[in-house]
Amino acid sequence: MRRIPVKMIAGRLIAIPVSLFAVASLAFWMIRLSGTNAASSVAGEYATPEAIAQTERQLGLDRGLWDQYASFLGGLLRGDLGTSYFTRQPVAEELAARLPLDATLGVLALAVAVAAGVALGAVGAWYRAAWPDRAGRSVVALLQSVPEFVFALVLIYVLFFHLRLLPAPVGQLALDQAAPPRITGVAVLDAVPAGDWAAFRAAAAQLVLPVVSFGLVLSAVFAKVTRSAFGSVLASPQVEYARALGLPPRRVFLSALTVSRTAILTTVAIVSGALIGGNAIMQKIFSLDGAAAFGVDSILKLDLPVVQGLVLVFGGITVVLFLLIDILILLLDPRVRAASS
Repeated sequence: MRRIPVKMIAGRLIAIPVSLFAVASLAFWMIRLSGTNAASSVAGEYATPEAIAQTERQLGLDRGLWDQYASFLGGLLRGDLGTSYFTRQPVAEELAARLPLDATLGVLALAVAVAAGVALGAVGAWYRAAWPDRAGRSVVALLQSVPEFVFALVLIYVLFFHLRLLPAPVGQLALDQAAPPRITGVAVLDAVPAGDWAAFRAAAAQLVLPVVSFGLVLSAVFAKVTRSAFGSVLASPQVEYARALGLPPRRVFLSALTVSRTAILTTVAIVSGALIGGNAIMQKIFSLDGAAAFGVDSILKLDLPVVQGLVLVFGGITVVLFLLIDILILLLDPRVRAASS
């Protein structure tokens, strides 16, 4: 712990507000310079030019771009992400009500991806060129070649329409299931403090398809990284020496897998970006009302404050996640600490 490069961590912490400022500015200018007219979308398809001009004045879109940019940054400094053009609610409240569902789906899908991917990659590296390795590579190739939404639709057809093993993709709960009292907005979590175990089982069943379909597609990335990193460790002189000493294969396997954790943790940070985009697709397919799905609808309706808020929030989550992964790698891997000092 005494050899942790504190200056490096402090530099990463200082970089967070700079990164968020860059993300916020990019979101603002890309939307404004895209040539879209949000006022016409808000006013309606058959709005007259006078009505569109009045909507622009009401929304403040008739002001100069630099004036709008200054107001946008001033609001961010006060913690104000603006107000949705359509719901008329603060964007921060809208996102806070939906983000727990995104986090739940993302964490569960990531857990499935890491567990399945690391298992496939480790077994393939251990039995390199044997039939388990060939079977694992075939599975990885299949998962990489199929987009997550196609895989999700196939699972819906097989597990719901054909085998009837899982419920219909109609949201967090079946249409005839009463929802537990709202706390986080995630039915499977809200059912626990309420003691509503029927709702808990129903909500958990609804999450199986989106979590499994999303997690298995992402597991292909972890499988390839684990097979490469784990295979390099198994071929190292240290492992050969351990085998020569007569260490049990199970201990050699676990020790080599532990050495490969840096590559796996780095992949977790990289995959976090895919979690955000994939979350939106899964939420639309399975009728889940999370922040990502809300963002897709907002983009189509040109709800600029919501889009800007989502880009900033998701960008901030990604930046913080990268920082946490970097710190965790520094704590776990003395080689990285030595190279950074």
